[in-house]
Amino acid sequence: MGKPPPSTSSIESTLQALREAIWSRRPILGDIMRKHGDMQLFEYAQDFMDVNDAPVLDPYKPEIIDTLCDLIGQRLGPDVATRARKQLKKFALVSTADHHSTIDHPFWVNANIISGLPFLEKPDPDVFSLVVLSFASVSLNNASGFARGILFHGGMGNSSNLIRLPVLPDKEKMGIVYSSRAFTREDLDRAQQSLHEKERAGEITPQRRAGIAGFLEDYYGAKDVLDSPDLSTQITKINFRFWPKLFHPAKGEEPGRRMLDLIYFEIETLVTELLLRRHLTENTLINRLLFRDDYRKLVLECFDGIAGAFSHKKGWGTYMFWAIDANHHRVRLELDGNRLVSKTQPDLSVDFTPDAIAQALKDRRIYPSMLLCYIMVSLYYGMKCLGGFCQVHDLTVTKEAWGKMLRAVGESKEADALTPIQTKELGGDGMVLAYSRSASGTEMFPATGIDMYLSEKDTGVEKYLNRSKEVTMQEMMNPMLPEMYTVLFTADERDPELLKISPEAILRETGLQEKLAAEARK
Repeated sequence: MGKPPPSTSSIESTLQALREAIWSRRPILGDIMRKHGDMQLFEYAQDFMDVNDAPVLDPYKPEIIDTLCDLIGQRLGPDVATRARKQLKKFALVSTADHHSTIDHPFWVNANIISGLPFLEKPDPDVFSLVVLSFASVSLNNASGFARGILFHGGMGNSSNLIRLPVLPDKEKMGIVYSSRAFTREDLDRAQQSLHEKERAGEITPQRRAGIAGFLEDYYGAKDVLDSPDLSTQITKINFRFWPKLFHPAKGEEPGRRMLDLIYFEIETLVTELLLRRHLTENTLINRLLFRDDYRKLVLECFDGIAGAFSHKKGWGTYMFWAIDANHHRVRLELDGNRLVSKTQPDLSVDFTPDAIAQALKDRRIYPSMLLCYIMVSLYYGMKCLGGFCQVHDLTVTKEAWGKMLRAVGESKEADALTPIQTKELGGDGMVLAYSRSASGTEMFPATGIDMYLSEKDTGVEKYLNRSKEVTMQEMMNPMLPEMYTVLFTADERDPELLKISPEAILRETGLQEKLAAEARK
């Protein structure tokens, strides 16, 4: 006889243990979920539209908006840039939750569906897009942002049949997205061959293989995508075209309302451009942060141990910039007098002067750290940033440390200006509205973007908008708790007992699957 399914009480006990473990690493996420976890998801999302005025920082915003829209225009054309500029001047709101990759992992698919909910319910004539400043500092092989290729289920009807189909070769997998080359026609041909091999091995159904092959040709194989200078540009173009196609009615039904467009642009390139245009040459607060000795001393004191910054004791993170080596791997830099030095690759060291930093950025030998990106986009320019389950904690403690540092150097006005900056805005990352069903229809599990694209079922906007009014934040987070746990805990830290439950079991044993099925029958 087969092993009996876990009891409901056992599932609940495991889920609570997962929550407590996750919240121990990101306490502010725990505070948010304890306070709002039982809130209707749609109700929570309404606060996204509430962008606080920041009187001291608001005059800075046109600079970041114009710079970003100039860059968007170079990739997606002047019409998209014009609409984005109008939107951002009305709502200084972006998401900074995502990794820069094809929009297929459930983390990012659902984060952006949820971010769009308030604007879907009450459309604004000036809001056309979800603007995402995604992080490209992750490796090509990152588990939740598989920029090396695509993620999809093979059509066998369960969550364990998740396929990671590479487009770029294995030898490049540990390079970072930010410095990755563009994929080529030859790379796509190898991916197509791999698809055939997976079909022959029984990992992918013939129908799914044909659908993926068509997806690759239509989106990855488009001429202007293949002609792009780098992978980051390719991802921006692919996601802009692919995203609306995820949302469609069931086969044979009339289309419903349209999802907002999706503009993915990597935050490191934006921050680099802002530095080059102004902050490396003018006496701005950011210039003083980087180059004045009294500021540097306080950076080392105030940000030590903060995720996204660095830890002297544990030897992780970097001082304001990462270096990039010949294999496109990121390399840690430490401040040593008036130089940024690599202890492992001394040839990557750079003088920490405005001219030397500018040249290194132009040569793509260095790029801004997460700490510098957070400070500039959120805490200097005052953009409201919808965040992921890590960011709501990391950005909040970064804001506290930044304010402490500003007061210590006598920048009281800038410290006071931080008060209205919103850092605890969980933009949907880690919650799931979009699910796939098993072939028998008896099981549900989180869908990837490509699963939605290929589905013959209803994946329309109305479905997710209505669903968000029937479920709570915690219910929608439960299926992703095991994966969130693996993000925050290394393999040797994990309790294997906490990873024995699948998304299907969570949905089934907590009653969520039946609740979603009942909602669909209404």
